[in-house]
Amino acid sequence: MKHKKNRAQQVANLLDLPLDMVADVPRMIMNDNKELTIENYKYIEGYEPEEIRLRSKQHRITVSGQELQIVAITNEEILIRGIINSLSII
Repeated sequence: MKHKKNRAQQVANLLDLPLDMVADVPRMIMNDNKELTIENYKYIEGYEPEEIRLRSKQHRITVSGQELQIVAITNEEILIRGIINSLSII
């Protein structure tokens, strides 16, 4: 696994591309604690107003907070709004 990560980093550097485009790793953009965009997720494991659980290729992502809502979703990207208290990547 580590070899693949190093290889992906080398390719990203060579092509001058972000690692998330080459290695299919999640990319997260957070605006304050009210909005979170996650790219490169695979599927939703659980969805409740206090917790949203996602899977990426290699990680489990947990968003915890209050009044959480999925407001936009595509095959590659998900937009979550609400009061985000914590973000966990395992």
